[in-house]
Amino acid sequence: MNIEKYYKYTAISALNASLISCIPIFLFVGVFIISHSSIAFLLLLAPFGIYSVTCFSQYYLHKRRFEKLNKFLNVGKARSILKTNTVVLSFLPAPSLRMIVFDRDGQEIGEIKDEKFSLIRWYLPFLFDHFYTKSYGFYNTEDELQYIFTIKKDRIEIKNKNKKTISKIIELKTDKRLVSNFLYGDNMITMKKSFGHMEYHFEKEDGQTLAHLRKGWMPKEWTKRFMDPNQPLLTIDHHASDKEIIHVYALLTKIFAYSNH
Repeated sequence: MNIEKYYKYTAISALNASLISCIPIFLFVGVFIISHSSIAFLLLLAPFGIYSVTCFSQYYLHKRRFEKLNKFLNVGKARSILKTNTVVLSFLPAPSLRMIVFDRDGQEIGEIKDEKFSLIRWYLPFLFDHFYTKSYGFYNTEDELQYIFTIKKDRIEIKNKNKKTISKIIELKTDKRLVSNFLYGDNMITMKKSFGHMEYHFEKEDGQTLAHLRKGWMPKEWTKRFMDPNQPLLTIDHHASDKEIIHVYALLTKIFAYSNH
């Protein structure tokens, strides 16, 4: 997948959601006509109508975007996700998470997604879905499963593709609401969140920057391919090891499990 196909897929998903949300409207109108109910009964249609209009506007927006990118050029072979230090995070519609990782050329280099997309979960409020223990697959450029992140409240279990546990992350609360410590083995990652806008700063124990995630800082030369400048931009330290990078993505999975999509 490249960024053009991403916009096209998102547009189709938004259009389908808009049409599906119209079904309850027709049903309620039918009930209203047959039962001669009070006009207040029609207020039940408001949430479905608002959602349908919102989805349709998203469809139109993404449709315009992929039409502008219909001359998108495939720029060589996609990079390795563990060797790419600056990436753009994008999200497809999903019950909890389907995060696509793009390089600067708009090529998909990896994906993190919920391993169970049961139909019922699309209709469950996030509050109820939180009670389920969820596993997320970490896929490489060739769409091959590499790792599995299992999130259990304040813990993240990382397994390899053979489902063997290779690491466990434990979240340690601090006195500061916007600061969290994550312990794995003998190492620790400190996450600092900015107040009021999306910005996360990840540090090692010695205070060195491991990774930085922020929204609204898209490089100008990238905007020809990424038409939404507010997509999250992740920058990872060039000296970070593969193990550290995997743990950063595991933390991002926990952060975005129920946001931005």
